[in-house]
Amino acid sequence: MPKSGSPGFSAFEGRDDLRKFGDNALLLFLAQLRLGIDDVEAFAANALTDHSNDKKADLVAVVNDGTKVVVAQGYFSEVVKPNAPANKASDLNTAVSWLISGSLEGVPAVLRGAAEEVRAALEAGTVAEFEIWYSHNRPESVNVQQELDQAAKTADALIRREYPEVDVDVSAIEYGLAGLESAYARTQAPILVDGEFDFSVPGGFETQDRGWSAFSTILSAADLRSLWKNHGTDLMSPNVRDYLGMTRKQGNINFGIKETAKTQPENFAIFNNGITILVNAYSYDQVKQELSVRGLGIINGGQTTGAIGELSDTEAARLSDARVMARFVKCTEPEVLESIIRFNNTQNKVEATDFRSKDPVQERLRAEFSQIPEAEYRGGRRGGSSDAILRVKGLLPDSSVAQALAAFHGRPNLAYNETRAIWDNDAVYASIFRDSLTARHIVLVFSLLKAIDDAKQSIMVIPESDRTEAQKRHAEFFRSRGSNMIFLAALGGCIETILDRPVTDRMQLVFSDNLSPADAQNIWQPIVETLIAFSKNLSSATDQGLKSQDKVAEAIESFSSMVEATRAANVAPFETVSQRIASLPARDKS
Repeated sequence: MPKSGSPGFSAFEGRDDLRKFGDNALLLFLAQLRLGIDDVEAFAANALTDHSNDKKADLVAVVNDGTKVVVAQGYFSEVVKPNAPANKASDLNTAVSWLISGSLEGVPAVLRGAAEEVRAALEAGTVAEFEIWYSHNRPESVNVQQELDQAAKTADALIRREYPEVDVDVSAIEYGLAGLESAYARTQAPILVDGEFDFSVPGGFETQDRGWSAFSTILSAADLRSLWKNHGTDLMSPNVRDYLGMTRKQGNINFGIKETAKTQPENFAIFNNGITILVNAYSYDQVKQELSVRGLGIINGGQTTGAIGELSDTEAARLSDARVMARFVKCTEPEVLESIIRFNNTQNKVEATDFRSKDPVQERLRAEFSQIPEAEYRGGRRGGSSDAILRVKGLLPDSSVAQALAAFHGRPNLAYNETRAIWDNDAVYASIFRDSLTARHIVLVFSLLKAIDDAKQSIMVIPESDRTEAQKRHAEFFRSRGSNMIFLAALGGCIETILDRPVTDRMQLVFSDNLSPADAQNIWQPIVETLIAFSKNLSSATDQGLKSQDKVAEAIESFSSMVEATRAANVAPFETVSQRIASLPARDKS
């Protein structure tokens, strides 16, 4: 049984940066493992809802461009117990009810922003997956899963009632010690299912090159079903997404796969795209027409495998007539293996940043960052899924850099709601990652975002009963979705007032000294803590998730007026920042 000292838990215990999140640290670590988050602090700033009146939801996140909603409850015990308390799993019934249905006016302020965001995504029809998590550091139990299953039924019923036109797969998952270990193992090894497997095949052919080889053949759908029955989603270890389940609609791909397998098994091989399976080794006996493999991990075709595997015994009666095109791949080169997994997995589309990694601007920025102390910037170039989990010191995540640039330069809605568009859309990308952009300017805006996130965390960790009236107002603002982005946009909008001098091109602003992001954050911190006093002036822009351009503009104007009126009375923090910031001459873009 996994325990403290196992690889996954040891990796979590080594994450000093998560300790400040207290009981939510393990939940955030799990979110990184399952959602591929590169900047956990930025994610936590908007996703955590843990509060005495959070209606049993510690984390609510709308991720993957609005296609997935995650509602989670976390539990962490320093005392050894046989299982986690089941009542915290049943609490998720309450959480999904508050998030999905009822009057928003009745939703507690701490959860209202999250509820607005979830409902907006459901109303827009973008949500395909609704996941309910219970994360804890104790062994899994049947009682907990039963409570979670009930929460899933509640969420499914509410979504069907409130949003009858949407097609959403609802699931509930307990992530105890075993679940955490499994999630961690998936980030470390592409093949979880070990052992020897023999398949009777009608022939095939081999293709190979340096470091890899592949055997293409036809596999019995019955054999595929047997694999699923014995190993389940562990087969999906090279695949970021597990089997998504089935809804009884013609447009659902898994429903179509099952219908074909049941009604036209003889045509399955030509109706289906086939599967690609990663193996540790394979050999083919031409005389016996038998393919022997060691280790199995499905790169492409996970939905096909899951759909066939979930057929009932009655439905699978004709499965012996169904065949699936299959390619078994063995690779010994790590870099090639990563590309094989990425490019063969059509369910996991290539990230938008991948297409920008060779862009001249990103190439130049990476070179410039080599001169920035204690900083690493990948510029769309992936470094492996374990990097974020192991916490690369000084890493400036691509997504947070893009968000900081967009918000500081007046587009908080783009920063919060449409981050992917920054990388996808050529015109938007060119407007954010301009030819004049420098690494030192990125340090300036990224460190400001980090200072804002730290200021929020400092307020949120104060027990509500110990907060001053001012701190309560600030906490209420920071609970709003996108609050950090509108605050960053407001500071960017009044930068002339902060610096007390005209700024013709904000893109040219840099710290006079070549600072590390951490040192730059320390310079910003006093001004951020001073200007939090005016955060209430920005609250009106957050009620629609920053989507109302008019409200955003009005809020920033109101905020700027307060900063202007205050600067003369409290010069010190402004002058400290002003003296450390300069504008690069047009001829000097180094």
